[in-house]
Amino acid sequence: MLVLGPLGFLAPWVLSALAALPVLWLILRAMPPSPRLVRFPGTRLLLGLKDPHPVARHTPWWLLLLRVLAIAALILGFAGPVWKPAPDQGGQGPLLIVMDAGWAAAPDWAQRQDRALRALEAAGSAGQPAALLIADGRAQGALPFQPAPELAAQLRALRPAAWETRYPADPRAALADAPAGLSTLWLSDGLDHDGRAGWLAALSGRGAVTVVPPQGPRMSLQTVAGDRPSLLLRITGGTAPAVLAIGLDPQGTPRELARLTPAEARQQAGVATYPVPIDLPSELRNRITRYEIEGQASAGAVVLADDGLRRRKVALVGDDRASEGQRLLSPLHYLRRALAPTTDLIEGGLGDVLQAAPDVIVLADQIGLPEAPALRDWVEKGGLLIRFSGPRMAASDHLSEEPLLPVRLRAGGRDIGGALSWGDPRGIADFAPDGVFAGLAVPKDATVRAQLLAEPAPDLAQRSIARLTDGTPLVTRASLGQGQLVLFHTTANAEWSSLAISGLFVEMLDRLVRSARSSLAAPEADRAEQPFWLPELVLDGFGRGAPPADPVPVSASDFGRGPGPGAPAGLYRGGERMLALNAGGPLALAEWPGARIEAAAQAPGVDLRGWLVALAAALFALDALGSAWLARGTTRRGLA
Repeated sequence: MLVLGPLGFLAPWVLSALAALPVLWLILRAMPPSPRLVRFPGTRLLLGLKDPHPVARHTPWWLLLLRVLAIAALILGFAGPVWKPAPDQGGQGPLLIVMDAGWAAAPDWAQRQDRALRALEAAGSAGQPAALLIADGRAQGALPFQPAPELAAQLRALRPAAWETRYPADPRAALADAPAGLSTLWLSDGLDHDGRAGWLAALSGRGAVTVVPPQGPRMSLQTVAGDRPSLLLRITGGTAPAVLAIGLDPQGTPRELARLTPAEARQQAGVATYPVPIDLPSELRNRITRYEIEGQASAGAVVLADDGLRRRKVALVGDDRASEGQRLLSPLHYLRRALAPTTDLIEGGLGDVLQAAPDVIVLADQIGLPEAPALRDWVEKGGLLIRFSGPRMAASDHLSEEPLLPVRLRAGGRDIGGALSWGDPRGIADFAPDGVFAGLAVPKDATVRAQLLAEPAPDLAQRSIARLTDGTPLVTRASLGQGQLVLFHTTANAEWSSLAISGLFVEMLDRLVRSARSSLAAPEADRAEQPFWLPELVLDGFGRGAPPADPVPVSASDFGRGPGPGAPAGLYRGGERMLALNAGGPLALAEWPGARIEAAAQAPGVDLRGWLVALAAALFALDALGSAWLARGTTRRGLA
């Protein structure tokens, strides 16, 4: 590139055509040609006459100037002028362009392509070969070096991937065919990725490395599984935007249903992490299909909602009194009313509901079940078992030997506020601020008259997630394998307490059901039980979703490794389970020792070619109008 002050030329050799402008001026000035002289005796009679409107013998100077300026503009335009061009990326040798092509490169992808195209043009003008490394995990073998103009079409058609940037594992093998004196232009997404340091060291040993940093901060969105599912917003700089909850309105049209506000940030190594609680009504949350960071067009800024953030399948097992007079005595009646709005309910015997693979099983005053071994196996694989006490359990002589309980229970129960007791019903104590029921308000009229007591144990306090005002456990919980055991020490109806007829009962069950292990948080071993996953919706690097044109099943091994070339971010179905592979995750800033960082102010430059060609076209148009005007005037004089 030839640089003259603030102006650079990608093809400076074209400027040599400017030397022909004086010759062109003389040629154009001689137009029209001189008339031919023919002697005719009769012309003596015309001697002494003068034409009041003589015809010009030469082209007018202003028309000559228009034509010369138009041709000069074309010559300058073909020379590839750039106003305040970026400095050369290091040397005049062969060029290697490394493009980070993961989701983090999507927000300023157009600017990255323009910068790489300018570098290819400069290499093509210098006659140097070039190669293109697309860091999306699909590059194989040695990088081919070829004439720089041949790479332009490939670069223009390139799009970011819906997974993290990935480099080839062996830099030496990839650079086996690289010529000597290599110059590298690295268009970075600003983040550190596996293998990046090794590639930087290998390229620095072969020549100068220029790094083009991203424009603006990088952001990612990730789900946090647990008792209260939430989101994590990570950002490398600036102010955190809102998180939009996108879903279907009552007419079935996707639109913004809610805006989530990030909480206070936590700073670490230049990355701010914002918790984003999903404090939405269950009915609204179940209609949401995706969460996305406002104003960010990348797959890492999108979280697709799957079974982990939607309705759970809950099985109810217990005594169902169906007659009109006894309906209010049935524990299942209260459970149905509490769970039906936010879950998919199934009912039946324990053996039948286990075949339906529910997320949660609720046992209402059940003891001594013959299916206990199968139920234990289901819990160990990740199921949530919620049990309610009742008269049947209290009257059992083998209560202390009952399996699948979070704590050991005393037989007989405890009558706190009954007709034969001297005490008053106990209220419910405030919930722990870090527990599954954190933040729920306890109504004063929710009291317990009878309960099953737990045997004293060292870990009883740790397993108690709700207590009465006298400190005795109301709800206990324990882990079993990958699943959980939960016990309400009172009934699911109003026989032992008024909890079942309060709004707190609905909120407590909702929190527990949401804490059930989601498919998103399933361990790798459990995911491997499904041999193949079929994509139903896949994202591109910009975060736009669409059904796959040709769905290809993804093996459990590829699926377990997360989003990648074989399994892009999207929604996948395996059997009855719907699972989302989301691209967002932790962010780590990249460091570039030994490389030259291109300043953001230097990166763009202004390409003047289009402006000069447009100017030439306008000048030629003026020339045509001027010539037509002159011809019109000559015609009128001839007619006169």
